[in-house]
Formats: sequence, C-alpha cells, structure tokens
Amino acid sequence: MGNASVIYQMNRKPREGNNGVSSTTETVFTSDGTLAVILPLPTAGQLGAGSAPGSMFTVRAWGRVKTSATANFTVALYYGTSTTVADNTKLSDSGAVSLATLTTNWCIEGKFVWDGDSNRINGRCWNMIHGTVEATVVEDNLVTSADPDANATRGFVVSWTFGTGSTTHTVNLDGFQLVL
Repeated sequence: MGNASVIYQMNRKPREGNNGVSSTTETVFTSDGTLAVILPLPTAGQLGAGSAPGSMFTVRAWGRVKTSATANFTVALYYGTSTTVADNTKLSDSGAVSLATLTTNWCIEGKFVWDGDSNRINGRCWNMIHGTVEATVVEDNLVTSADPDANATRGFVVSWTFGTGSTTHTVNLDGFQLVL
C-alpha cells in the first residue's frame, strides 16, 4: 500500500550510475546520460500553502551501491535541475565513506520549510551509507529563490561520486520522493 502523503516521485527512471566507465567525477543521476532525474518542486497549492504562506515537506532519496574494490563513495542532494553539478545548490552530502568490496545501500533525507513570503527553502538533512550516518545538519546552502509557481522546472537532483575509479563500481537510485 502506498503512502498517501507522497505527492511527487522522480520524473523518470534513472539508469545505473557508472555504466562501465572508470570515473571519479561527481555525477547527477540521469535517465540516459543527458536528462537529469528530477524530483519536481510542487506548486504552492500542492504544498498545502493555502491559508498560510508556507509549508513543510520532506525529500527522500535512496538506493544501492556496489564496489568491486575498496573505494570512497559520496551521495549528495541538490536544489536544481541541471546535470551540471555546479549549476545546482548543494543541500547536503554524505561525505566520503570508505566501502570495502561489497553491495550495500544509502539514503538521504531532508526536512524543509518553504516560506512563500521570502521564497526561501531552509531545513535540516541527514545521510547514511552502509550504516555510516552523518549527523543531522542544517542544509549546506540556503535556497534563496524558490517560487514554486514561477517556474515549472524547479526541483531536486541527487549526485554520486566514487573516490577511486573502476569500471565495475555501480550505484542505483531506487527511490526519490517528496512527502508532506
């Protein structure tokens, strides 16, 4: 049974990260290498900001990672819609977590408040990779321009990075949701 409070899911199915390429470059999850997997920011009305000029919501992302040799791995949550990492605003990252040769899971969760008067998003995030949990922290950067009714292309993306390149490391984004 689905959760009735989930109001948005990722906009397209992500492909497996790495795809046989040995890379240590931070990479946004895509569906085909060019189209970012985006979790859209709902309209103010969908966020429930009817009588009040703001709303609280949660963004969740989770998946699996497989390393073929010991490697550092990092996941990050961004406000933005670009496949170019620098064009987005980083909200949180896990920090580099050393993984032995294994298959395990990861997740990111952010609890945010959108303020309709200032069009800002503020909040707190936490991250977990293979049981290593980053303490709950204030988001890395404040989102200072988030008018959900002004632009339908606003939203969130997730990135991944391997610290050591290998053609056999893989990462998957299994879920990406916005929950009220």
